Amino acid sequence: MAKTHRKYWFRMAARSAYLLIRPSNTAALVDKSYDRISPTYDRAWTDHMRNLTEHLIDRLNPQPGNTCIDLTCGTGFATSLLAAKTDTTVTGVDRSQGMLDQARQNHAHNCKFVQADILEFLKNRPTASADIITCCWGLGYSRPFAVLRQIKRVLKPHGKVAIIDNSLFSLREIIFCSFLTFAENPRALQNVMHFKFLPGPRTLRTMFAMLNLKTLHSDQGSRSYTVDTGRDAIARLKSTGAAAGFEYASGRTDDTAIFDRFAQIIEDKYMTPDGIKVTHRYLAGIAQK
Repeated sequence: MAKTHRKYWFRMAARSAYLLIRPSNTAALVDKSYDRISPTYDRAWTDHMRNLTEHLIDRLNPQPGNTCIDLTCGTGFATSLLAAKTDTTVTGVDRSQGMLDQARQNHAHNCKFVQADILEFLKNRPTASADIITCCWGLGYSRPFAVLRQIKRVLKPHGKVAIIDNSLFSLREIIFCSFLTFAENPRALQNVMHFKFLPGPRTLRTMFAMLNLKTLHSDQGSRSYTVDTGRDAIARLKSTGAAAGFEYASGRTDDTAIFDRFAQIIEDKYMTPDGIKVTHRYLAGIAQK
């Protein structure tokens, strides 16, 4: 007979509420995750989502000589695409030193990289100084509306902004399994990530409209891959950045018991004859000032 694992729902709710109202260290944990995965990030994530970013930049249609800023630039993939299309030096901005080290190693010849919080960086930029501002796969780690408000200020008249990001429901199956895992041992939960990913493209369009930005393009979709085991699913998620910070939910990365149980629940819920499908859901949008 399979062992029954008791769930402590009230304790889990109380624990989550406590962690949500205390001062957050989400930013530091996310940066720590990205620093760790930076050497393999392009292979694990950029290659998987490469053509989505390429299609967004193509649709944005940057012109030679445009002044461009790439926020949450990571290893510089989108930054380099903008530089190639505009034949200018593009500025990429990110908080993670590890990601910027990779960016400088690969794209320093036509890009300039700055380590900074994207909102603070924008606040220090001159008004009406950029033709194009992009933010690929990182808006939800900041304060989306505040960032967009600053983007509007920094854009020149008729300048354009392009966003692509994981949606709030990107990894809903995995998040559900993590909740079940900690419901069995609520005290093991030490950190709750304070992310602000948007539910979908409608929310992004609404933000554009509130800022009097004209939506030119809006899209959503998903990308999936299949792994053989729950452990493989966790390892892949830890390497992509899509679950940045999650490895510190229990307070340390080597909590074998927690991650073993997490892997087992993933297998129990989602294993099929073909393996376990992991789905990333995304949203995208382009708007003009």
